[in-house]
Amino acid sequence: MRIKPESLNSQLSNKLESLYFVFGAEFLLIEQSLEAILSSAKKTGFDEKASFEIDGNFDWGLITAEIANTSLFSPKRIIECKLKTGKIGVKGSKALTTLASNIPSDILLVVSTGKLDMAQQKSKWFKTLEQFGGVVQHWEVTSDHLVGWISNHMAGVGLETNKEVAQSIAFCTEGNLLASMQEIQKLKITYPDGQINTQEFLEQAQEQSQYTIYGLIDAALFGNAIQVNKIYSTLLNNTAMPIQLSSSLYREMKSIINMSIEIHQGSDINSILQTHRIWNKRKPVITNILKRHPYQRLQKLLLSLGRIDRSIKGMDNLNVVDELHTLLLNLAGKNQWAQ
Repeated sequence: MRIKPESLNSQLSNKLESLYFVFGAEFLLIEQSLEAILSSAKKTGFDEKASFEIDGNFDWGLITAEIANTSLFSPKRIIECKLKTGKIGVKGSKALTTLASNIPSDILLVVSTGKLDMAQQKSKWFKTLEQFGGVVQHWEVTSDHLVGWISNHMAGVGLETNKEVAQSIAFCTEGNLLASMQEIQKLKITYPDGQINTQEFLEQAQEQSQYTIYGLIDAALFGNAIQVNKIYSTLLNNTAMPIQLSSSLYREMKSIINMSIEIHQGSDINSILQTHRIWNKRKPVITNILKRHPYQRLQKLLLSLGRIDRSIKGMDNLNVVDELHTLLLNLAGKNQWAQ
């Protein structure tokens, strides 16, 4: 059974299915749905949870053994399966199909993963999950739907409907839903009664937008090394900055590299910007980087960013703060190391 994301809470209040499968392109939205499912399950007596991270080499016998074990503390348990990808192999497909079609009454099976292609959605294991439980798919929130998404979430926390404010948040966060949610939470703290002083907010947003991670990335993409240095120095006191910057920069560069490859293949830049749904105000920034750097150089910078990310996770030993600064300056066109 398919369940629309906006109908999930209503469905949960009426009946808790024995199986839920949540997937899609937006990690934040997936996590919100999982949180709603687990919260509802807890209210109905599912007090224990066993979680499994599943890839193509996973031993499915671990889940079978977990289900077979009788809990001393709670007769109702949640089995959470997080699929790293939809490619779980023949063995995984058979195991998940068998598991989904034979769920004990005291078990709630919750499965989640990222985006799935159409072939994966036609697989036997997917069809089995759909047959025996509720399937919630989260689509990517594109730029033309982002303002509406932000407006709905503003209303959800008790803020007044304000299209100008929603548009400002959408422009500043550029599709990053987590950043958008954080801005909405800040708004609620600033205006607890829900009545937003629009002019005050827009003036503050304009002032602050110059000194955010997104402003920093745009300065690098536009080739403004002086502004990169200025913004970077103001953000150094934020200990979470390297993680947020690395994540946002990786997403941005992947998109730009794809556009650069299309240009190399002969596509028109205006058509490319339209296809990738680039905001009008950002078109000069993206056009500038595409003209200044060939995709080979952008790819090299992306590889460097990958090593920085590994260092953030403790799997490499780079000085993350210095390396991020150097990478941004290279992106801006000020060569810090040989190209």
